[in-house]
Amino acid sequence: MSELHPVLKDILAQPENPNATPVEIQDPDEARREWKADMAAVDAPAPEMSGILDFSIPSAAGPLAARAYFPHGLPPNNRPLIIYYHGGGFIRGDIDTHDSVCRVLADESKCLVVSIAYRLAPEHPFPAGAEDAYAALQFLGSGTNDLAIDPQRIAVAGDSAGGNVAIAACLIARDKGGPKARYQLLIYPVTDLTSANESKRLYSKGYLLNSMPFYISSYLGSNGDGTNPLASPLLADDLSNIPPAIVITAGFDPLRDEGQAFAQRLTDAGVNVQRAHYPDMIHGFISLRGLLPEADLALRDAARTVAAELSPTS
Repeated sequence: MSELHPVLKDILAQPENPNATPVEIQDPDEARREWKADMAAVDAPAPEMSGILDFSIPSAAGPLAARAYFPHGLPPNNRPLIIYYHGGGFIRGDIDTHDSVCRVLADESKCLVVSIAYRLAPEHPFPAGAEDAYAALQFLGSGTNDLAIDPQRIAVAGDSAGGNVAIAACLIARDKGGPKARYQLLIYPVTDLTSANESKRLYSKGYLLNSMPFYISSYLGSNGDGTNPLASPLLADDLSNIPPAIVITAGFDPLRDEGQAFAQRLTDAGVNVQRAHYPDMIHGFISLRGLLPEADLALRDAARTVAAELSPTS
């Protein structure tokens, strides 16, 4: 078994703040403010962009906030696109918490990156996040916007809960006849809201993801069905004909096993899959850019993979 990264080992050895309010009893706005501050505290300066554009995406539920990142070197037309869905347990996270992640992806891939503020639980339980993810893919893949996107060169991407809704968008697009993304970047994705597996048993306490049961119950709401494939894509009967993917997992992550199982299910369904496993990392490590050089390295490796898959000649 691999050893936990020494920086992470030191962080996790620190005693928890006895005065901290658990997320389970915070109101949603308080939880979001606290997490935004926590994320900013472990971030690092990110690449400058040629341009940034805040805009909105129409959807059946109302406009969705979005932010476009234009890296230096982005072509003026027929632009490759990465649609990014942030993590945060379905209840936290926003465009700002993942701003630097999107900047690194844009800088390394030379793709346009558009970050999506999908609706959050508990105010907007499942399937709101999945529906919003698809609405963004539908709008950006339609060829009717002003971003000069090549609709044949679109990837969806997301970390944790964002990975979950990215997959859901692809499943909905498949069943509705498009638009089809070319690739998926799935960073320690949530793929099964029902199971109790070995990695959850080992790492659900003390590895910075203690509240996953609360996140799941908040997202599903009182009437949600955790076996629905748009909530738990690992449980889908059919995973064929969705885009090829790279699935990133971390060794000390409670979501490790379901991420690896999902990669295997895709392979079994005939979907081409690349796997990138970081055995000494924890859930959420890509956002720890101020603490871990490995966070940037992992992001840049992933960005190069996506860029190659979105190449006009691939």
